[in-house]
Amino acid sequence: MSLFYNIWSKFSKSEFSRNVSSQILGTGLAQALPFLATPLLTRLFSEEDFALYTSFFATASIFAVGVGGKYHLAIVLPKEEVKAKKVFILSVYITISYSVLLAVLLPLFHSFFPDNLTVVLYYVPLYVLFFGLWSSYINVSIRHKTFTSNAYAKVLQAIGYILSAVAIGFSQILVYGLVIAKILGTVVSWLFLSKKSSIRFKLFSFRSLVPVAKEYIDYPKFGIWPSFLNTISLQALVLVLTKFYSTDDLGYFGLTFMVLSAPLGLIGTSYKDVFYQKITALMNEKKYIQGLVFFKKSALALFIMALPICGILYFLGEPIFAFVFGERWIRSGEFASILAFSFLVKLVVSPLSSIFNATNTLRTASQWQVLYFITTFATLLYGVYIAKLEVTSLLVVYVINEIILYGIYFWWQHRTIAKFVKL
Repeated sequence: MSLFYNIWSKFSKSEFSRNVSSQILGTGLAQALPFLATPLLTRLFSEEDFALYTSFFATASIFAVGVGGKYHLAIVLPKEEVKAKKVFILSVYITISYSVLLAVLLPLFHSFFPDNLTVVLYYVPLYVLFFGLWSSYINVSIRHKTFTSNAYAKVLQAIGYILSAVAIGFSQILVYGLVIAKILGTVVSWLFLSKKSSIRFKLFSFRSLVPVAKEYIDYPKFGIWPSFLNTISLQALVLVLTKFYSTDDLGYFGLTFMVLSAPLGLIGTSYKDVFYQKITALMNEKKYIQGLVFFKKSALALFIMALPICGILYFLGEPIFAFVFGERWIRSGEFASILAFSFLVKLVVSPLSSIFNATNTLRTASQWQVLYFITTFATLLYGVYIAKLEVTSLLVVYVINEIILYGIYFWWQHRTIAKFVKL
């Protein structure tokens, strides 16, 4: 225990930890508010509503992979501010064009989706548009270390979502309340970030953006397709539950997903934003040994934060869900207990994945993402078609695959940064 205390004591005094704390405070509120509102939402909306929202969000997340052509992730990298602004404008242009194209083409493929999802597919391009704009401004904020604005933006996103969902739930004036609320929350957050940003949107000719587009071409080249596969893999469980299992099971899983997303967002996303800025700075300054040490300390800190949450979910998932959300949602607690160890490995490994962006080794990351895609779908389809597993057994098999694959991912992350130390 003294070793953990000493590590944490040193870690907590650094500038990095102060930035993380700012992010965690804001993101904590952003995650806590929907979490606190969920017991009300589970009484305003049915299992079918949660199932529909879960399917919508899975579909929207897959299509959102293409926003900005992944150039928004490169906003942090340029040393010159003018170049960073051009990358930002490029990402906005691509996001708008992509969303319009999606709105035109997506209706042509409605027959490939379940009937109950067809109507809400019209909302997907709208969500993709505002999510893409939001992502560009978030990375501008990361570049300038304005993590407080990031935190406020995430809180406003949560408040916008809650107020919209509660208003729609009580009034019953609109259908698809959770879906519409998600979009409105994103819009509110984007508007706030755009007002606070030090970079103002300004029209640039496409010709003037060509040089930065070529310089950071690896982001769309090696980022979009592997990320597309990775996102499908992350949503694979939702897709399989939608296709092969009952709407009730999908709804129960939807609540489990929402609850587990809270600490993943609180710790994982907050840590990842600040980790990306810090590790990029160390790589640019060629401080490779410090970068490796920082990577290891970050992994240990994340593990220390994740372990207690995993234990609580595993041992107390069912009674907690029954007490907080109502007896009819105890099934969601059972799902949470099974997924606890998957949650643990994701929370430790996922925030560190920006090491590939910082070292501009996206090809390495893409190899893992392809492997993850293949093994995840192979595992789930084996469970459905060959083993014919019921839903809880399918979740167990899924968790085993997650632990193995994320273990490989962590090893690749460590190997990537260690190579720079040997140069």
